[in-house]
Amino acid sequence: MKKKAKVLLITPNLKGISDGVNRIQPSLGLMLIAPILEKNGHEVKIYDAALDGWEKRKVIDEKNNIVMIGQDDENIAKVVSNFSPDIVAISVLFSNLLESAHQIAKVIKKVNKKIQIILGGNHISSAVQDYKYFKIDKEIKLENIITDLENDHFDYGMAGEGEFSFLKIVEAIINNDVNEIMKVPGLVKRISKGKYHINSNHRVHDLNLLPRPARHLVDMEAYFKIGAFHSAKSRSKRVLSVMCSRGCPEKCTFCSTPSMWGQNTRWRSTDHIMDEISNDVRDFKIGEIQFDDDTITVNKKNLYSLCDRLEKIGLPWCTPNGTKVNYHFKKQDEMYKRMYESGCYQITLACESGVQRVLDDIIHKRLPLETIYPSIENAKKAGMLVHTFWIVGYPGETYEEINKTIDFAMNSGADSFSFAILSPLPGTPIYRKVIKENLWWGGRSLDDMLFRSSLVKVDGFSGPDEFEKFVNEANVKANLMLRDNDPKRFHYKYGKNAEASALVKQT
Repeated sequence: MKKKAKVLLITPNLKGISDGVNRIQPSLGLMLIAPILEKNGHEVKIYDAALDGWEKRKVIDEKNNIVMIGQDDENIAKVVSNFSPDIVAISVLFSNLLESAHQIAKVIKKVNKKIQIILGGNHISSAVQDYKYFKIDKEIKLENIITDLENDHFDYGMAGEGEFSFLKIVEAIINNDVNEIMKVPGLVKRISKGKYHINSNHRVHDLNLLPRPARHLVDMEAYFKIGAFHSAKSRSKRVLSVMCSRGCPEKCTFCSTPSMWGQNTRWRSTDHIMDEISNDVRDFKIGEIQFDDDTITVNKKNLYSLCDRLEKIGLPWCTPNGTKVNYHFKKQDEMYKRMYESGCYQITLACESGVQRVLDDIIHKRLPLETIYPSIENAKKAGMLVHTFWIVGYPGETYEEINKTIDFAMNSGADSFSFAILSPLPGTPIYRKVIKENLWWGGRSLDDMLFRSSLVKVDGFSGPDEFEKFVNEANVKANLMLRDNDPKRFHYKYGKNAEASALVKQT
């Protein structure tokens, strides 16, 4: 008879700015893994260490005002001891969560060294991709290892889409079946220093096989109270974050989506999506839906089917993750009108640069510059607010091109702007370029990755602090334009009692 496991799923403490806007929402990945385990008889607990200790701020860099947000080691140890799990999985989405993930793993092993710890999430998937890439690249001179798995606190890594693979590894571990463990899709295990057992990833081709996210296992009321979901300015604090699809057909060099989720966009059926939305809107008294797809407008047929059903729900919704600017460009006015009629109050357009050379030669983004302004105007005419994403500080981008992008953006007519500093995310071509050419600012590394932190050298600037100040000033200037040019629309976006300085921090 197969044994049943007690499994603890953890999201670690957050690294953030003490006086900045730090965002937090439930982990969709863990909420998809949990019900599959429950269905097969295993006991599951989801624990968000950042949420549990949200008011706690441990200063880790006084000069730059950087803090670790979340529960302390003693109380995390109590959570682990009280639940007494057989297996713990720690999900790391971005590299700046690694420090706390390692510390939590250390705490767990002190509680009980027999607990098996699995490292999952986008970071380890990207790290494995980079390891494979650098293994065959003879130009790289650095030691090629998967750093996280060289730490004895982690027993395994799980790469790729882990919902169904995770069930396999849990059952293999609890039944002490070493042969089955080594067969699990996506498994990564250290054999010796620099040598690993790596299995091919599993891909969920039919997303309708995924369960409804286990929101009953997280403290939704605590997330609502904080109200710091993905979108910069929400209509409601009671937000439901939903993903309708996986994958993106683009090949942007700064983005890890193609390697993680693939370039073929897979969609859930409209019935499957609406089953989740309808039930959770009722159960959690939801006031707004935010779609976290990498680009929800790629498939117009599926989008329209979704819009038909969302219109009946009657809730505001938005696209905080960004959408491709020129999809269905010739009939874009029709598409945006349909989105607005179904409740979309704001669309985010991923413009990235105001220079065609940068779009073509550095980002490899299939985006004609001349489509950006008309797309913004089409969305506004349809009735939506328009937020825009821009990135500056790419390797190879000139000082003049950075300024051209900011000028281009500020003349675009968009309602709000996020000027981001290029972050070399593991698993991306730009990250590999930074590693191979050692383009880091002196004293900076992936460990310093935060919102608008500069990690790689930028033309025309003497150091990261100077560039960060430049970009922050551009954000403030750009996002105050709406207040000055159209106070009525500014109040519609932010609320009549809005404090402009606070709003700019959120953007």
